Amino acid sequence: VVFGRKEMYGYNTVKDDNDIQHFEIIPEEAEVIKKIFEWFASGEGTHRIGRRLEQQGITTKRYKNGWSNTVILRILRNEKYVGDLCQKKTFTPNYLTHAKKYNRGNEEMVYLKDHHEPIIDRDLWNRTQEELLRRAPTEEMKSKHSNRYWCSCKLYCGMCGQRYVSRTKKLKNGTTYKAWRCY
Repeated sequence: VVFGRKEMYGYNTVKDDNDIQHFEIIPEEAEVIKKIFEWFASGEGTHRIGRRLEQQGITTKRYKNGWSNTVILRILRNEKYVGDLCQKKTFTPNYLTHAKKYNRGNEEMVYLKDHHEPIIDRDLWNRTQEELLRRAPTEEMKSKHSNRYWCSCKLYCGMCGQRYVSRTKKLKNGTTYKAWRCY
């Protein structure tokens, strides 16, 4: 059974006769997904891939700002494109509030290999994941940003336990407003 978002670039979710949801490939969008994976595996960056798709007039389904590097990275990390399915990425700790939390080891995830028809092959998926790891920032680079402010990584939300992060907002009168809020 497929849980989660109903619309995903490259796939539709359809119900069968038993009212169970399955993935169905959208051929035109699947071609775009293949291009994204191939371009990235061959060395192109996410910004360049996004710009290339925009220039070709290809639009996204959900994202109003178009093909940002975040959208491209989400596609490249999504195991559904290789035919796998990871369940329990989020969980609901309190059934009364129905508030979801990202599963960061709180509960065991369920990973189903070869669950549905893939858009890309396993070899391209593996090459892409290796390239993502190679380009990932080192621990030294991450530490430079995590201690930029005196209270970085020291403030945590009392409601959900996530870190507080710095946000800067520009007000209508031209001044800037700095605030800390839950991630």
